[in-house]
Amino acid sequence: MADNMKTFDWDDVSAITEEEERGGAETTVLPEGKYPFEVIKVEKAYYEGGAKIPACNMAKVYMRIDGGELGSGLVVENIYLVDKFQWKAAAFLRSIGLKKHGEEIQWRKLVQCDGERGRCEIYVDEYDRRDGNGKGQSNKLRRFFDKEEEAPKKAFKKGAF
Repeated sequence: MADNMKTFDWDDVSAITEEEERGGAETTVLPEGKYPFEVIKVEKAYYEGGAKIPACNMAKVYMRIDGGELGSGLVVENIYLVDKFQWKAAAFLRSIGLKKHGEEIQWRKLVQCDGERGRCEIYVDEYDRRDGNGKGQSNKLRRFFDKEEEAPKKAFKKGAF
């Protein structure tokens, strides 16, 4: 069991270093790429623990991925409230503008972000179906983009206001 990791409660605040930061609906499986997303809902959950992650709180983040004419995809991302995964919580919060580099993580913000929007990169994951009927596909998160990193830049045009 991974009992050497520190776990967090929803009201905790924790410092994170720059190095630590790196580290149901009808949906369409979208091609790999960068897309805008909207947080549909976030559920507080509890992970019972396993070989790599101790028992801890977690946030189940449901994101609608906007594929434009291709349709909408769904990605469900688990964010574990343990020190090993602070980087993921920080990246998610930065992507929706609720955290800046160098700021502490306020864990309760994870469950206060329904309707927030950001950008992410996804890929297509292939898996064996639970019902035994062959292979299935779903979208998985590759990374979040910082809000300011993905903000459209206005081009300078002489004489235009």
